[in-house]
Amino acid sequence: MMLLILTVPAQAFTPPIFEGDPAAQAAVEVALKAAFAATESQGHWPAGPWQVLVHAEAAAFERATGAPPGRSAQWVGDRLHLRPWDQLRRRDVGAILRHELTHRRLAQAGLRRWKEEARCLWAETHHRPPQPLPPSPAATLQNHLDRALAGGTTREQAWAYRWLRAWLRGEPLPEAPSARKAAPDVWTKEAAPLEDPVTVVWPPERLRGTLSVNGQRLSHHVGKSWRFQGRVRFNDGFPIGPLRGRVRVRAAAKGWQVTWTTPRTAWIAAAVEGELGAEAPFEARRALAALLGRWREGHEHQHPGGTLCPLTHCAVVRGSASADTVRAVSQSPPLDLDARWAFFTGSAGGRALSPGQVWGLGPVEAGAAAEVPDDRWSRWERRLSAAQVAALKRDVRPGLAPGQRGLRLGDSGPYAVEALRLAAGRRFGWTTWPSNACEGEVQADGSLRLHGCGWGHNVGLCLATARFRAAEGATAEQILAEAFPVSWRAQ
Repeated sequence: MMLLILTVPAQAFTPPIFEGDPAAQAAVEVALKAAFAATESQGHWPAGPWQVLVHAEAAAFERATGAPPGRSAQWVGDRLHLRPWDQLRRRDVGAILRHELTHRRLAQAGLRRWKEEARCLWAETHHRPPQPLPPSPAATLQNHLDRALAGGTTREQAWAYRWLRAWLRGEPLPEAPSARKAAPDVWTKEAAPLEDPVTVVWPPERLRGTLSVNGQRLSHHVGKSWRFQGRVRFNDGFPIGPLRGRVRVRAAAKGWQVTWTTPRTAWIAAAVEGELGAEAPFEARRALAALLGRWREGHEHQHPGGTLCPLTHCAVVRGSASADTVRAVSQSPPLDLDARWAFFTGSAGGRALSPGQVWGLGPVEAGAAAEVPDDRWSRWERRLSAAQVAALKRDVRPGLAPGQRGLRLGDSGPYAVEALRLAAGRRFGWTTWPSNACEGEVQADGSLRLHGCGWGHNVGLCLATARFRAAEGATAEQILAEAFPVSWRAQ
């Protein structure tokens, strides 16, 4: 008797249609290919095209997916949305992609939500499905898990994931949280005044969809408002994490407007965490905390009513900060710096510029910024079409202030590089012209070839350098001294 053993050939990896940040494409495709191979045993990969979109900004990812700040990736139809590569690469990218590709492999398997999520959690660290799966819980508990994963409160979702991990490992299962809804705290007129308050306003066009606060579903009737005080929690999928302080929610025509009033130190901590992340080295957080205090003094008057936005125009805020970041703020060093020049930038790409070079006023001496290994913004290249160049010529007036960096566009100009960068960002997207430390040449066909370093305006504290130097053992005091020359000090 002859025994024939047939093996099913492995499915070939079909690269996705890549969208978004072009600088991340090569690294993401390598990670996707590895995750595809590692999840082959989890299920059949469906036929047909699929897309991967790497967002340039976290807010854009959260708007597109409705995902909470802690989530790194999410499917919407056949498109996998990913957070900005700068954030993603600091996490376990392999585990994230194995989890998400397993979701797609199991999409047609007919599993209940909780069981599919358990399989995806297992796939993060195992190449083969669990054999056998532990016994399923009672139907009522399965229903509770499904509800929590589909749209439960933050507390319920956290319980559901703890339960699934414990179930997979054969560990004691955590009890479900109480079904009693938390009563919302109400901001009354008798509330005690806050010390040195800061007010942050989220624009309604960035906050769409359903909204619950402390378990209370709010009805979207334009003009209606609610006020809360204390610890304020939003529903899962809302782009803002928990806030502590006073919160006003107003239903506006384009979405929800959220206004947060909190002590100055709490805002600094939230902004430090929003810009650097909770996992950033402690000394980097101390350095940015010191700078943000000076930044507020120098720039708050530029905003209507003294309110700040939670975006890169001011400082990114996604929710109240962790206790460790609050501690970093309390231990931030004094900073002798003219508040007008208290700036920070995502990455200088190893090439810092001075306020005088960028805006044509202020100190002309630039600070120092290290070339950070693996910094995606250390070198970049872009090409703008002739039509885009023509649009920029219409948007930006030629002319430079003394000492300001400029660029000629063919026979016209020079134009301030900062003005061109901002105009390109508003019209074509913020990754079109990443930074001010750049050179450009107009080509024979009228297009513009750009090459440069950094992400942002290149002035002041480089956040990539702050992380890098802190990881090397530098203190916040050393990081700030390198970033801000003596000529930038208060007179």
